[in-house]
Amino acid sequence: MPPGSPRQQTRQCSRCGTDFQYTVRRGRPNTFCSRACRTASRSSSAEPPDLTRYQQDLAVTAEDLQLAATTLLATAHDNGTTNVLMRQITEHYRLLMDVEAAVVARARAAGEPWMVIAEAAGSGPESFRKKWTQDKVTRRLALARETRHNRQTATSGPDTAAGPLLPAAQTPGEQFASAMTSLHRATGHTIKETASLVGISPSYVSRILSGTRRPAWPIVEKFAGVCQSNPAELRTLWEATQRTPDRDQEPVPKDPEEARRRFHTSLRALYLAAGRPTIWDIQHAASTGAKPAFQDIALTLNGSRIPDWETTTKIILALRGSPADLRLLWHAAKEVPLVSALPAAAFG
Repeated sequence: MPPGSPRQQTRQCSRCGTDFQYTVRRGRPNTFCSRACRTASRSSSAEPPDLTRYQQDLAVTAEDLQLAATTLLATAHDNGTTNVLMRQITEHYRLLMDVEAAVVARARAAGEPWMVIAEAAGSGPESFRKKWTQDKVTRRLALARETRHNRQTATSGPDTAAGPLLPAAQTPGEQFASAMTSLHRATGHTIKETASLVGISPSYVSRILSGTRRPAWPIVEKFAGVCQSNPAELRTLWEATQRTPDRDQEPVPKDPEEARRRFHTSLRALYLAAGRPTIWDIQHAASTGAKPAFQDIALTLNGSRIPDWETTTKIILALRGSPADLRLLWHAAKEVPLVSALPAAAFG
């Protein structure tokens, strides 16, 4: 470069991620590769981008990954063969890459720079940007959608193509609100009548049922009494809403009988949060691979049987719960011999 010539610098566009040559001058450095990117950035700052499609991709790919992980765990507990385990690991890795692609797509659509995304992934920005070019992300997510569609088509038949869907109560807060709503509907009371019986305002009841208010336990206990419900099941869901990242679950009881009781209560709490569906609805929702037998579902829910882990995970997932939350309880509870408590007909 001849003496006195303007110094050139390679920069990355903060809008599209493209490298461009920038002439170093006094003042604020240019962060956009073109006028179009500058204009688009100003427009996006005024109006947040619509991330709905990207969030949907992320949610469904993460759900596929969770299901693959629980299937892998069930196979490991059942002493699956090396061949089966390695195929499941390969599938798990593919789904993990699908989730990563979905995260990158959402982050880029939201305007997050490569520097920030790569740092979160523990990678260099340049190598990570080359790993996930726009074309690679688009093709990966399109293939994931096609694979999911083909799987759903293959597993759907006259008995599974239609039917009621279970409530998507994913978070502890949603599960608790769903359970409270289910109990309230079963009473036939109006919100005003329920509020009078519990001793709180109707607006407070509405906020509890909508999930926008987390009541204190004495109020929940009164609510359970009004609805003639088992307060232990609501207690399980309520405690989950109070849990914070630095506050873990209660330790698994050393007494196997107590572990069995808590396992049954936790499963019944999920059943309540799902709106107390029929056995047929649960069996329909557990549509991946071999479905749990009708009798297994009924006896599991009424507390007279604790099935193998694979069947247990399918029931938990059908009730929109997290198998990992109940795995240790399941291990402890399996040590207890069980006797029939209620007939299968008690659950629809």
